[in-house]
Amino acid sequence: MIHYSLEDIDSSYACDEELGVSLYSDRTVFRVWAPLAEAVEVNLYESGDEGCPLFVKPMTKVGRGVWQLELDGNADGIFYTYTYSYNGERTEGVDPYARAAGINGKRGCVLELSRLNPRGWEESDFVSLSRPTDAVIAETHVRDFSKHPSSGIDSADRGLFRAFTVTGSLTPGGLPSCLGHIRRMGYTHVHLLPIADYGRLDETCPEASYNWGYDPENYNLPEGSYSSDPYDPRTRILELKELVMSLHKSGIGVIMDVVYNHTFKLDGSALSKAFPGYYYRYKDGKPSNGSGCGNEIASERAMVRKYIVDSLCFWAREYKIDGFRFDLMAVLDIDTMNEVSRRLREINPGVLLYGEGWTGGAIALDGKSSASKANAGRLDGIAFFNDGYRDALKGETFVDAAVGYVSGNHILRDRIVDGLLGREKWADSPSRIVNYCEAHDNLTLWDKLAVSAVSCHERDRKKMARLAMALVLLAQGIPLLQLGQEFLRSKPLEDGGFEHNSYASPDSVNSLKWDMLDENSEDAQYIAGLIGYRKRHRLLRLGSSEEVQTRSYVADPSAEGTIMLRLFDDSEELLVLVNPISRAKIFMLPDGEWEVNITDCCVSESPLAICCEGMFVPPISVMVLKRYRWKRSG
Repeated sequence: MIHYSLEDIDSSYACDEELGVSLYSDRTVFRVWAPLAEAVEVNLYESGDEGCPLFVKPMTKVGRGVWQLELDGNADGIFYTYTYSYNGERTEGVDPYARAAGINGKRGCVLELSRLNPRGWEESDFVSLSRPTDAVIAETHVRDFSKHPSSGIDSADRGLFRAFTVTGSLTPGGLPSCLGHIRRMGYTHVHLLPIADYGRLDETCPEASYNWGYDPENYNLPEGSYSSDPYDPRTRILELKELVMSLHKSGIGVIMDVVYNHTFKLDGSALSKAFPGYYYRYKDGKPSNGSGCGNEIASERAMVRKYIVDSLCFWAREYKIDGFRFDLMAVLDIDTMNEVSRRLREINPGVLLYGEGWTGGAIALDGKSSASKANAGRLDGIAFFNDGYRDALKGETFVDAAVGYVSGNHILRDRIVDGLLGREKWADSPSRIVNYCEAHDNLTLWDKLAVSAVSCHERDRKKMARLAMALVLLAQGIPLLQLGQEFLRSKPLEDGGFEHNSYASPDSVNSLKWDMLDENSEDAQYIAGLIGYRKRHRLLRLGSSEEVQTRSYVADPSAEGTIMLRLFDDSEELLVLVNPISRAKIFMLPDGEWEVNITDCCVSESPLAICCEGMFVPPISVMVLKRYRWKRSG
């Protein structure tokens, strides 16, 4: 590693120039930032993975650490790499700003992206919401979404971007699957696990392995294993845009899971080859490992911050991505995340931004500068996963046998009340809270209940699962469900156990089993009803803590852990009755007549019953009652 002062580098060489490749009708311009390189060359190839260079052209150092080469003619379709010379040693690498690449991302590709827009792309626009709490997010992995034969997707499209463009697919029992299911459920956004180019999976034979994608290699181009032709750099770009356009046509936004906290490799990364040591944090001469993946990105440095911001703005502009979820966001620094928020809102004022408020280990960054949950109040317009509410609902995530509120630990009642009201110490608004009880990490909700409530009847475990999901969807904040959770998704192993960490498990574990929707259609229908009810009632989607404080009231606590929550505005009042115990419980109601809208098995805007004085709530369930605060005519 070369030695230099980071402060001197940033003060002497940080720049705002456009980097990467710029295409014009009569010329092609290559630019890369490598301020201390002795020389940089552009290697031009005919193929994305084979053969020697057609040409090797030296670059010229211009400006503040930028190397540039201008070629006559439009080089659309040519593959390229850079060769850097440091201390007399030459290293070939991919352009960190490459926006297209060949197989396995080994060589960048010069492409005119404006020619790779599907028909109707100009009419496709961002999905706009009045406030973040209007969102209901479904998290899924591109391959999991359609890989299973029961998905109803043609075998040629299973596991690919193209599956998201298929309309009319059905489960074996004839229910809408894939895109049709998402639309039927009422989700406003689909959160896709990483879709930028990642390592560990060989794109020449993707069927041979599996990965979630949290091992980034090329940050600015789509993953090839989700493309129908990973050898053709155009195909993956076009097919991802078709995915986005398909969801936008259904009024559904696309959220991209991004991994700027580390790279798949350190020494072999495109960033390290361009400028060894600069892009990463070190402690005592060794790479810091706050990501738990072998390295961590030094986001606080000027050109690292620029790289992250440029990358995100590119995805928002070129692919019309509606939101971003940040993996291990606390590894990144506050100033970078605030700049990200500011710049993305210039492109799309309604962009959704949220992330994990923790790290994967100790980081080489002052804790006061970390974009962590503890520092949430210093981040602008960025929400955090509410892992405390998650663990209170279903039991501590990393202790299989731990019991949560829905499965019998009723002393957690006050913690659930705080979650329902968006009353988190670290959050100044419900818009800063992402509520969930299941995601791709750890046991699914259904598997967690199978382990922690093993002595309970399956009927009761289903009621626990429904209650947990209901308490996510009825809580103030932004609800997120892992797709398939609504039909009791499971990740069983052959030995009878369940997979905790399926990042590299086979499709037999990870794929969405759409035939399970046939078996548990009533559960999915119930959750769809809750989503619809949430959308129709603004009281469940309040935008500020002040609104929650002035428009809610919680009855005195019950020794048995039950909850009576009242929400009200000028037009209506909602009464949320939560009974986590294993027998029916009577709740004494406020004066007046109340319409029953939600029971343990039904959701209806029309009254299922009219009640007054008292209401029996079935075991392990929630009920929602409504009354109008103005007299209706007629």
